[in-house]
Amino acid sequence: MKHKSKIALLSVKSRSKIVNENYPDGNPAARQATSPEEVNMSEEKTLQVLLAVDGSPHSAAAVAMMAGIEWPARTSVRVLAVVPERWLLTGLNPQAQQVVDDTLEKMRWVELAAAERLATQAAERLKEHGLAAKAEIYEGRPSEVILQRAALEGMSAELIVIGARGLSAPEEFQLGSTAYKVAQYAECSVLVIRPLEREQPLSVILATDGSPEAQRAAEFFCGFSLPQWAEITVVSVAESTSGLPVGEHESVVNPLTSPREAFSMPDVVRHALLDEAETRAAEAIKLLQDCGAQVQSTIRLGHPSGEILAIAREQDADLIAIGARGRTRAALFLLGGVAQKVVKYAPCSVLVVR
Repeated sequence: MKHKSKIALLSVKSRSKIVNENYPDGNPAARQATSPEEVNMSEEKTLQVLLAVDGSPHSAAAVAMMAGIEWPARTSVRVLAVVPERWLLTGLNPQAQQVVDDTLEKMRWVELAAAERLATQAAERLKEHGLAAKAEIYEGRPSEVILQRAALEGMSAELIVIGARGLSAPEEFQLGSTAYKVAQYAECSVLVIRPLEREQPLSVILATDGSPEAQRAAEFFCGFSLPQWAEITVVSVAESTSGLPVGEHESVVNPLTSPREAFSMPDVVRHALLDEAETRAAEAIKLLQDCGAQVQSTIRLGHPSGEILAIAREQDADLIAIGARGRTRAALFLLGGVAQKVVKYAPCSVLVVR
């Protein structure tokens, strides 16, 4: 009677300990391509940036944007390349198992070497543009490794920069799963990059609702040489919570409220909401103008995410900056509903500020 061997899938993490002499620290996937004098440089910097790279077009765009922006003088960048963990076949006969293990092990080291080249090249490019940069190579689930490295004690990142779509994401997807998870769960700000089609100055939309994180977004830009690389439009959307239609600027029609379209919002309510939105915008504008930025404003009445996305398309924006959570945020959520929609559906890069 023949015995059918069962084939089980095991994570590479479940394998017996693998140590290579090239990695004396015992972690074959934790190799840093950096010189000794750079090891402690992060302790001297005030802006810590983690740039995740994977060789995709969106990743290349992230490197290009990093190199093209004039960052604050005290900026340190860790360029992180993650080799995705592989699932191993087990339960084969000994000879077949050996062939599979040997093949996967060879592939693993090839991928680690390629990741090291990728991260090192990106770091060298950033150094050419005056940034302090070093390369890190790890293996595991990309989103988990990125989040773990960003939260590393003693050198935690204030900003994660990542391409919107990696090598494994289908072409029709606007946002890959890794970028979405990082934007959703990161404890710091996240810049999700989509390829640019023009040079500076960039068209930037800064969405504000008066929340602390929206204020932080305006403050974030003040650390840059804004007149040289960005023209900013401050967008403030007066959100209608009464269930009444909001008129010609409404970007998303809710089928549940469509029977009410025959009714119009009272002028006194409309004016009050718009005045409040204009006040919020004025606060951000003053802060940015004091920093030397070129600023204009747009005030809308409607659904925040729909209006922000509509304005981004109208202005052919290169970047949307938005607070992770608005004034109505729930403490349990790291990314609010408006920010989620903007990150997922934006036609351009998005900076989520925390």
